Amino acid sequence: MFSNLELNVYDWLLIAVLGLNLHWLLAKRLSRMERIWGLKIGSWGPVIMIRTTRWLTLIDRLSSPRRLWKLSITAGIPLVVLGMASFLAFFLVMTLEVMRTPPEPSVYTAPRNVLLIPGINQFIPLWWGWIALFVTMAVHEFSHGILCRAEGIRVKSMGVALLAAPVAAFVEPDEEELFGSPDKGGKATRAARVRILSAGVVANFVVAALALALFFGPVIGAIAPLDRVVVVDVVPGSAADAAGFERQMILLEADGVRIDGIEDLAAMEGELFGLKLLRGEEIVETEFRGPFHRSVVVSYVFDESAAAEAGMVSGVAISEIDGVPTPDWEAFRSFMNSTSEGDIVTLGTNRGEEIVNLRANPDGSGTGFLGVGFSGVSANGVYLDGATFQEFPAGTFLSALREMPRSGLFGLLSLMGLPFSGIAGFTEMGFPGFSGWITHLFEPKGWAEPLGERIFWIANLLFWVGLINLYAGLFNCLPAVPLDGGHIFRDLLTMALAAIFKSEARAERMTQAVVAAMAWLIFSSLLFIILAPYLAHGFGG
Repeated sequence: MFSNLELNVYDWLLIAVLGLNLHWLLAKRLSRMERIWGLKIGSWGPVIMIRTTRWLTLIDRLSSPRRLWKLSITAGIPLVVLGMASFLAFFLVMTLEVMRTPPEPSVYTAPRNVLLIPGINQFIPLWWGWIALFVTMAVHEFSHGILCRAEGIRVKSMGVALLAAPVAAFVEPDEEELFGSPDKGGKATRAARVRILSAGVVANFVVAALALALFFGPVIGAIAPLDRVVVVDVVPGSAADAAGFERQMILLEADGVRIDGIEDLAAMEGELFGLKLLRGEEIVETEFRGPFHRSVVVSYVFDESAAAEAGMVSGVAISEIDGVPTPDWEAFRSFMNSTSEGDIVTLGTNRGEEIVNLRANPDGSGTGFLGVGFSGVSANGVYLDGATFQEFPAGTFLSALREMPRSGLFGLLSLMGLPFSGIAGFTEMGFPGFSGWITHLFEPKGWAEPLGERIFWIANLLFWVGLINLYAGLFNCLPAVPLDGGHIFRDLLTMALAAIFKSEARAERMTQAVVAAMAWLIFSSLLFIILAPYLAHGFGG
């Protein structure tokens, strides 16, 4: 089972069950010890609960401007309600869309990538992700604790919950003072309780706004693009594949000549050899040789088009049509404008010859239509025995990144999806921040020049702190107990119903039913979203 690194769902399920049972045994064993290094140890099922009172004095000091804290969080409650309504609507729309058209199992639907846990989710970098998660949990829980003290509610302890890794931080208020008991009501009023429960979400939103404002403002403004030629495609089984070429390698030199852009490469004649490339931080030199071809590189293929029927895919580089060279977009377009519906053409590509029967152009011009699209930045490229090179449009990439905050709701959704989907036409399989190969496509400028590569550390810190705080704030807004949003929703709904029906008891009964139904709807929808691709398409692979 473990000989294949591509474990299927059954393998992951078995590993998860075994890991959960081992962790449960560890949690039980540690809870019997009660204290380790002065920390109180307990368990809740397989979850290890570590509590301490060491930080409570700091919380008391921070809560001293009590009126200011109350006013600040009260001002943020409308933002919490807006987040609750909008994220719930988005969540339910996504559930309905999955019900209508279940996606096929893929890296995006893998259960490990549903959880935003660094080291488990493959789209979140380990170290930057954990730093951001720690900041997020500390901000969230300290805010709860500060508001508890500002409202006069005792805080018993604070700590973290471990399930192989920290999965949550918590502040433990006096439950009886905050929520009351069956015998008597709590010390906190409903309004005070809403402020306490909203504090963590409001703090996450504030930190997210500050971090992202710095990231998209002075930090991105201090990063300048470089002209670099990148390996964008390697044909499996080709000579380039056998020679060790990989996607995202950066071409530094060819025949001893420095390559700063695609025109530098295209201007060379004859056969290329003596290539020097950058793979991560490693310089790779190869004597790989062969004729190179100037071409246009396909970014996407339209469904049910002539190209799709011929089996063409994104990444195909077209160097000629019927023996006529197409070294750039202008030459390609000129030839296609001379064709008609029904023409059969032979394409010279990096994957060999492709024979295609052209269809009618949808624009009604009467010319032939291949059915391929190109990057809006540059279609031009060069291929060499299976390896295709293009100039990475670093400047346009930065411009697209800067535009996100200015694009309203669409920009916000694009930002939230950035780690997973990247920017269309620029990056595939997400955007991890300014790390790895992508740092070689940019350089610091202005105030950041003395920092050198450390500007990328600052960019990554702000990017991930901003995003993880935004994710945490929105998720905690969901009106499902035990999330903060569930408790907030319960208190707000009870207050509204009591005002309508003039009966506290009736409002409580109705609220309990609505809150239970909402929690069931949200958590069953989340489970359905995770399982739907496998239920609809099978559990293989």
